[in-house]
Amino acid sequence: MKQILPTALVMLIGLLAPWTVSAQQPIKATTFDGKKVLLYADGTWKASTSDPGSAAHLGALDAPRTVTLLSRRMHGDYLKAVFSFKFGLQDDPGLKLTRNQWDLLFDNGDGGFSVGMTQDDRSRLVDVGEMTWGALKKVPIVTALPEGARAGSVPARQGHMYVLHTLNNSTNLYTIFRVDWLEPGDQCAISWVNVPSPEVDATERGPN
Repeated sequence: MKQILPTALVMLIGLLAPWTVSAQQPIKATTFDGKKVLLYADGTWKASTSDPGSAAHLGALDAPRTVTLLSRRMHGDYLKAVFSFKFGLQDDPGLKLTRNQWDLLFDNGDGGFSVGMTQDDRSRLVDVGEMTWGALKKVPIVTALPEGARAGSVPARQGHMYVLHTLNNSTNLYTIFRVDWLEPGDQCAISWVNVPSPEVDATERGPN
């Protein structure tokens, strides 16, 4: 009997251990003023996204800015799911600036990012992997799609950096953005900045 009790106790602790660890994992939350935080079991919290810092090493004239995109599938609000990097805005009343020509759409039904929302749009989006702003040393060339081709959706992944080459009848623009926060099927917060085209630099340098 003395041997059975310690054995049963060890087994019980083993069964409860995963629940204890799970309870210690932080929970993603959004405050009333829109800030992203991580809540811990002991009642403490911390900001879940940090200042991306400078992107000057990528040729950017401005520091990265942030925006939160809502899932079109869940919320049904197209103007909260799209963003114009050209104008740096979301939800354009009357579409006076964008004329409904948006650069990025979040979760149009598959949980990912979509580009090329108009007929003549040759934009292309590339996931360059999980990294911080400082880890991306240079802007890669992202060749626009051939005329008539349509881009597929690119999965949204937290912590990943993306390079977007927007090309249509009114815009030829390179943008880098990072997914700082992701609630799959609900919303995502990205930091972003427009950068000079690396294709121009390659043309100026000429062949090696």
